[in-house]
Amino acid sequence: MEGEPEDDVYLKRLYPRQMYEVEKAIHLLKKFQILDFTNPAQGVYLDLTLDMALGKKKKVEPFASVLRLPYPFVSEINKVAVFTGNASEIKIAEENGAAFAGGTNLIQKILDDEIHSDFYVAVPEIMPELNPLRKKLKKRFPKLTRNSIGRDIPKMLELFKTGHEIKVDEERENFLETKIATLNMSSDEIAANLQAVVSEVCRHRPLDLGPFVVRAFLRSSTSEGLLLKIEPLLPKEVETKESHKEAA
Repeated sequence: MEGEPEDDVYLKRLYPRQMYEVEKAIHLLKKFQILDFTNPAQGVYLDLTLDMALGKKKKVEPFASVLRLPYPFVSEINKVAVFTGNASEIKIAEENGAAFAGGTNLIQKILDDEIHSDFYVAVPEIMPELNPLRKKLKKRFPKLTRNSIGRDIPKMLELFKTGHEIKVDEERENFLETKIATLNMSSDEIAANLQAVVSEVCRHRPLDLGPFVVRAFLRSSTSEGLLLKIEPLLPKEVETKESHKEAA
């Protein structure tokens, strides 16, 4: 294999695929947009390949989660339904912008497609009564690990009304694709959103098993994917006191 190509025209098979620091990749995407006269507000996407192995033939289940991006890029508010049988909590939910709020009276309406929400959250006490909705809602069924079960209704609504959803492709099972920004945002804003997504993804597998993200590509709506140097973005395992003692 050769070293880095000296100009823009070269045989790809003779050179390893170039890897870019995040800042350089964003700079190139912005440059491509100018050179190609494409939409300056087009989407910026992050494509992640994940190591789903947990050991002992177990795997991380394809997951979905919601996070608050440091720099949101959409103005639409998500519709959130709140499950609670408590009248005062229903009032709190409505005052904080819930699209729907109620108890078991909502179940049949959801099953009949009379009401639909982007996200569903619930207080712990009502969870046993929501089992009829498990198949209907699938990954949107309230779950502790998704922060959609809790007693702080305003906090849950704040997250899910403006939250950004990421999820593993159910067919490919180890691939996650998500829009993280628009190209007309500043480079720092795009980089911050990218880091937030990577950090959220890495919560779904123990750090001591090694890197969860094995490949990452950054691209815009009209560009090719640029391979990122992912290691600087990954969380580092916290050293324990014992490991410090061993090192000493």
